Amino acid sequence: MAYRLYHSPNSRSARVRWLLEEIGADYEITLVPREDRATDEYRARHPLGRVPAFDTEGGTLFETAAISLHIAENHPEADLLPPVGSYDRALVYQWISFGLTEIEPFLGEASRAAESDPERAEVARERVRGAVAVLDRTLDSHEFLVADTFSLADILCGSALFPARRTGLTTDAPNVEAYLARLEARPARERAYPPAA
Repeated sequence: MAYRLYHSPNSRSARVRWLLEEIGADYEITLVPREDRATDEYRARHPLGRVPAFDTEGGTLFETAAISLHIAENHPEADLLPPVGSYDRALVYQWISFGLTEIEPFLGEASRAAESDPERAEVARERVRGAVAVLDRTLDSHEFLVADTFSLADILCGSALFPARRTGLTTDAPNVEAYLARLEARPARERAYPPAA
């Protein structure tokens, strides 16, 4: 069975597509317009009516970290996860969690509060700047987040960083800027994030 990704462009589902392209997986895409996400049929796949949802032989998954870990674990030949139980594997988990808890939610909060509560929005942006500074130090003299090897951590944490760059929150972090340029140049990422028509 080919994988099936329920996808909307410019959403979190694109990071799963990036991973699928990196490993050369056989997959199909079902585009999910916003109006279809509230249907009972789609909510059977994702109870919150969001993307992505992901069909595997065993059933359907949602949440990008869970989907991505499942894919990477089932494709060890792609070498995107260090050995189970190793310190480097723990670091991959750490940086995945960091991107999805210390960057992404606060970018959303800053955007939502920008007009209604500018002070709250600035507090959220400052939280992101602090996280970006941690990554900038981590990437000093390193190309990637774990063991100088491209891994799942770079796909998920990097995906959280791109919107921070678009909102100007990485301009004081030259190592992060260079890192994002390296990620952006990967052919698999280019395929997963085609330019808007």
